[in-house]
Amino acid sequence: MVRNGSYVRGFGSAQGKQGSGAGVESKAGTLGRSFKSLTPEERVQRYREMADAAFLKAQRLKTPEQRAEYLNLAAAWHALARDMETDIRSLTQLEASQERLRKSANQEEDRDLL
Repeated sequence: MVRNGSYVRGFGSAQGKQGSGAGVESKAGTLGRSFKSLTPEERVQRYREMADAAFLKAQRLKTPEQRAEYLNLAAAWHALARDMETDIRSLTQLEASQERLRKSANQEEDRDLL
């Protein structure tokens, strides 16, 4: 599968044959590497890639139970991506507010000096 320039292949089975995401690769490297080393924006992209991979795997499975497991997994990855996007927006808004407060405080200090 190709999504946003990344290649995704080989998602493991619901019974854990390959573990949690092992075997899923992109042009940038293995998705299995630590998420801690990624920027928040890169994490969102990887979470969406994992959701896509789980959804595609669910479509290929034969039993309703396995499909349900993979659809639940896809929903969980999607929820992580959505939550991370919300956190990014909140952090951006907080940083902008803090910058406005700093500028305001600096302007007051400058006026006091005059």
